[in-house]
Amino acid sequence: MGATEHPWTVSETGFDASSQHHSETVFTIGNGQHCLRGGFEEGFPGEQTAGFAHRIWDQLPVFGEELAALPRWWGVQLWAGDRPVRLDTGDVDDYRRNLDLRTGVLSRSYRWHGPQQADLALSWQRFIVAGQPSLAVIQLEVQALAPVLLWLRSGLSAAVDNAGLVHWEVAGQQVEAERVELSTRTRSSGIGLAVVAEVRCLGPSGPITATRADEPGAPSLEYRVSLAAGERLLLTKYVALASDLEASAPLPVAREQAGEAVRLGWDGLRAANDAAWAEIWAACDIEIDGDPEAQLAIRFALFQLNIAAPRFTDRASIGAKTLSGLGYRHHVFWDTEIFMLPMFSFTQPELAAGMLRYRWHGLDGARRKAAEAGRRGAQFPWEAASTGDEVTPRWIPDPDHPGRQVPVLSGDREVHVTADIGYAVWQHWQATNDQQFLLDYGAELILSGAQFWASAAVAEPDGHYHLRGVIGPDEYHEVVDDNAFTNQLASWHLHAAGALAAWLAEHQPQHWARLSAELGLNASELALWLEVAAALYVPFEPESGLIEQFAGYFDLDELPPEVQAPGRTVSWQRLLGFEEIQRTRAIKQPDVLMLAHLLPDQFSAEQLRANQDFYDLRTDHEYGSSLGPAISAAVAARVGEVELAYLHFLQAARTDLADVRGNADDGIHGAAAGGLWQAVVFGFAGFELTADGWRIRPQLPRQWRRLVINLTVRGRRERIEIPRP
Repeated sequence: MGATEHPWTVSETGFDASSQHHSETVFTIGNGQHCLRGGFEEGFPGEQTAGFAHRIWDQLPVFGEELAALPRWWGVQLWAGDRPVRLDTGDVDDYRRNLDLRTGVLSRSYRWHGPQQADLALSWQRFIVAGQPSLAVIQLEVQALAPVLLWLRSGLSAAVDNAGLVHWEVAGQQVEAERVELSTRTRSSGIGLAVVAEVRCLGPSGPITATRADEPGAPSLEYRVSLAAGERLLLTKYVALASDLEASAPLPVAREQAGEAVRLGWDGLRAANDAAWAEIWAACDIEIDGDPEAQLAIRFALFQLNIAAPRFTDRASIGAKTLSGLGYRHHVFWDTEIFMLPMFSFTQPELAAGMLRYRWHGLDGARRKAAEAGRRGAQFPWEAASTGDEVTPRWIPDPDHPGRQVPVLSGDREVHVTADIGYAVWQHWQATNDQQFLLDYGAELILSGAQFWASAAVAEPDGHYHLRGVIGPDEYHEVVDDNAFTNQLASWHLHAAGALAAWLAEHQPQHWARLSAELGLNASELALWLEVAAALYVPFEPESGLIEQFAGYFDLDELPPEVQAPGRTVSWQRLLGFEEIQRTRAIKQPDVLMLAHLLPDQFSAEQLRANQDFYDLRTDHEYGSSLGPAISAAVAARVGEVELAYLHFLQAARTDLADVRGNADDGIHGAAAGGLWQAVVFGFAGFELTADGWRIRPQLPRQWRRLVINLTVRGRRERIEIPRP
């Protein structure tokens, strides 16, 4: 997917119905409030087109909550005579679709040849207005290449579902001469949403009068016009969406905003949109000279992260599959804090702060989870949605045995997410020096997480504290003891919390007195934090320098050679089976290397090299986790294995654009996108914070002639240009 000759454009030069859903994911557009998958305005059989907006959660079986697919606001149906005009109803040529990453404008054109000499040239454009939470606009131009009677219908529809589950009830609708309105409410959560569309249709002789069609749940306007050969029709649809999460009376608000969009017109909206995008790119763009594929991939990753980041609320974050599909039901994982958030902390820190405040708003739920497990403090959920409560399903369908269910243990066992959030807060503080954020939100997140770790670790007769029965990032091995990633990051978290407490007591004594009283902290607990941090057991071989991924990992079997044969199309786990893979050293993603990536100061150069050499070979880079390759690239670059790093980088770069894992249909891999940025900035550029600023230690791939990264470090914009030596 995507021609690489233009550094800002993802292109599709022919339509293949077999890859329709992959294309829908790739051509997702949005503005940080709502997004729309890249389906067709005129529709197509089997489509999975859907729009999603932050915070519009509704209940569903098994998965607890998901974002409700938005009412269909983008539809524009056409008929030539009595034949619908779609890609499957006639002969099509000159098809092309382009996503302009610089402006977020999606354009498409093709020639359609139907029966009875019907011959049309169609051109579509749409964008969701950046910098404005509610507006989107669509424009269709039709040129008749032979005389034709056209019939168009454009409106709104509540007949949408999330893979068969209907979330909306119609609360009201109205059709006027040039405007359609639809009011809806989610069935369980009761969130009200109003959608208003202003439609303007201009024919060769001027405006075309519409006929009102007020079908239940689908108000629309219809147009009929005869075009002679060479004549054109232009339809523009201005759409506004408003919910009662932001406005007490969403319908009047949406009506006013849609009217303002009409007053601005297409050109005015484009100018505002393009200016907003110019500011975004000025903050975060990366230039890679000499490698068109890498250049397009990093900008595509940045685009998808930027359109999914909640820009207008701090009550939302980025789900694992962004706002681009139904994957993981839009739940928020550690993917956000560890993989996606660093890009924002170092380029648009106000967005990172908002997503961390989402975790702060969820502290009550995290405390409930800790209390239910008999722990203190806050245990953050493995999967989060509208609140801080756990929404990980207990069971999911077995992909290999239809009709059977498999247990999901992550919600109870994959506890490292609490340290991941603490790490993200600390990194944000270091990157920004935002002391006010730390005082108002960040300190409570770090300290509450430390309370959990101190109560979860168990002292044993060997003199160590242990965390038993956990799952690390490598989910091929479930319920292990002393996972190195979990234990060492928990130890780091406790040390950081202790240092933070000391800093607050010295520099912000009044704030510390209030916060420590609210959390019930005292000197004995702070001492316990440091005791646990020092004694948490991390399996380690002094002779080899290897950190053992978990207790007993080195006793497992190596992966059978036949399973490693080239040409496979599924993961090692699917080949060996859920139980057999756990008896091997095969890993889904490299826990120890991820640890080295996050805590580089805790690894000597020799130790980093030893662990890189050992674990990289045993990681299922191709079909394991999409989270692994980018981080493997960053670590390999640090040890000077630049060619290996570049191979891992390409694997990550092609995750969605080339669908190398075959699972891009259900949404963008947000962690792979964020990891790609880290591979470039922390890996190939070798960027590091220092006490008084920053430094770089570049290791550029041989294909790259020049690398330019844009960062904001401690309030100062930096444009770092790295030429090839």
